[in-house]
Formats: sequence, structure tokens, C-alpha cells
Amino acid sequence: MARLYHRDQAGAPELAYSTAFSVATHFAALKIILKACLVYGYGAVPAAGWELTYESDRSLILRTGTRSGYVCFFIPGSSGYAVEVWLAATFDGVDAVGKIRGVGARSGTAANSALPQRFSVVPLAYHSSATTWAMVADEGTAVISLNGHPAPTPAEVNSSSVGNQAYCNFTLYCGDDSEGDLIFVGGMNGTSTSPSLSFSSSGFTALKHPGSGMLVDVGAISVVTPGLITSPAFHTDLGGVVLPHAYLQPVAWISGGVSRLLRGIAVDARVTHAYSSHISQAFGGPPLTTRSMNTVLTLGDGHDYLVGRSFHSHSISTLLTTNPEFW
Repeated sequence: MARLYHRDQAGAPELAYSTAFSVATHFAALKIILKACLVYGYGAVPAAGWELTYESDRSLILRTGTRSGYVCFFIPGSSGYAVEVWLAATFDGVDAVGKIRGVGARSGTAANSALPQRFSVVPLAYHSSATTWAMVADEGTAVISLNGHPAPTPAEVNSSSVGNQAYCNFTLYCGDDSEGDLIFVGGMNGTSTSPSLSFSSSGFTALKHPGSGMLVDVGAISVVTPGLITSPAFHTDLGGVVLPHAYLQPVAWISGGVSRLLRGIAVDARVTHAYSSHISQAFGGPPLTTRSMNTVLTLGDGHDYLVGRSFHSHSISTLLTTNPEFW
């Protein structure tokens, strides 16, 4: 069963906010969020059912509740904003920097993980008054919307000037796809210490080849994500339109002629290139700021929806949802 998690629920974890542009400070906040939602639960909201396998100042390793594999988040260096993510089929300990060792351990789509998958985590916990987070998750999959802002005053997410492609303004997909294979989507594959915040095959790791079920291991894998942006394309203003109905569909990833769906994510093609605040208003919700991006929308079907945070030129706009049709 998919559940909704967000900052303003009773008992939600408290973060330690700091204006330091320190990747360690903001990574600590991300770890608190992930553990609270996926492993421990809080208030009246149960945990999604994942397991905590390993943690240090520089690393966090979680296992899905479906036992599809392990997800390792770690800080790859002493400078920049980047957190690196690796997937593995087994947990055989960690190396000197906290990176997972295990069967099939890999990051990104390149051979030998030469271009690892990274995302920015600064300034996730910069100002309490101007940042927020939200998530939908079950025992196999977590879809996470993170909203950082480097100023103390919230900004409406309605233009290209709100956020930065190297800041923490993005959606991440972590866990099983529609067939139960472990993937991670978001950020950028590469060695940048300030990675761009895409949500597409530009930032992607798959543990297995979907056609054969074999581990990707040290080889490369070719991945496409049709409909998701892989190069900059600017968003547009919807002009205040309110849509009478939502026409939702899932999104997919394709490799080797096999197509798989992402869970917990829905898109309406009419608004995929709209700013986050305009999408909320198009579906009858309020304007959204960097602080209120966790506002829950209802589309008349009894399920919860959230606008997934996206930086305007590097990812389309999506809805995170508990609707079982998308799980």
C-alpha cells in the first residue's frame, strides 16, 4: 500500500537547518527524511517497510522491503554539492568512503560505472521558512520531491528564476519498477560536484537488464525514458487556466526493447512543461512556493496527489500519487 509522507504531517522529522553550503550538513537532513519515511515511520504514519542496512556520516544504505536489492547514498568527495547513488544485489560491506560492496554494485549506465549517478543535496535544509519535502512510498518504491531554496523567504515556483539546476530542486525515483526490478532515476550521470537536476535517462541506474534479468554488472546499459526531458527545454506559463479534468498516464523506461513503468508517478501531457505552481492551480490547488510544495491535491478520485518538484529546464512536471492505478 502506497502512503503519503510530507514535512507538515504530525510527528514528521525535525531537520537541523544550516546556511552552510556543506554537503555533509544537507546530506544529514536527507538521511533523516529517508529513514523516517522508509524505515521508522512517525506520528500516526507507518513506515513504508524498508530496512536500514548501514549508516555513517558519509553514507546511508537501505534495502527495499521487497528484497529487490540495496540502495547506497554516499558523499563522493570533500567539495561540491553531490551525493552519489549505487545499487547492488547484495551487501558485502563498504569501502573507505562508505560506498557499497556487493554483487552487481553499480552507478549510472556506463561500463564500469565510469559516469556515476549523482544529485545535488544543497540547500535542502538551508532555511526552515523556505524549504520542504514530500514523498509517496510503499515497501518497494519511493518517489521523493525535495525543495531547497537559498533564501529565507519562500518564492513562488512560477518562473525560470526560482531555483537552480545545481541546487536541490528535483524529484527522485528510488526502488522497484512495475516488474519489481531495482532502478534509480534523477540527477545526472557524470563526475560533476554540482550535478544538474534532471529526471530522465540523463540520471539513471538499473541493477538488471529488463529483458534478460541479468545483472548489468561491469557492462553498459542503454536506457531511454520517452517523454522525459534529456536536454533543456523551457517551461511555459499556463495563463491561469483551470482544467475541468485530469487525463493521467504513467511514464516508462525502455532498454533492450523492453518497456517498464515507473510507479507512483502520473503525468498529464497538457501540463508537463508548466511550472509547478501553475500545475497546482490548473488542478484547482493553490499557488505553490518553495515552502508549500508539499501541498496535497485532490482530483476528485479519493486519492492524494503532489506536484513533483522540477527545475524548469531539465525535467518535465509530474504528479506524485498514492492512486493504486499507478502502483
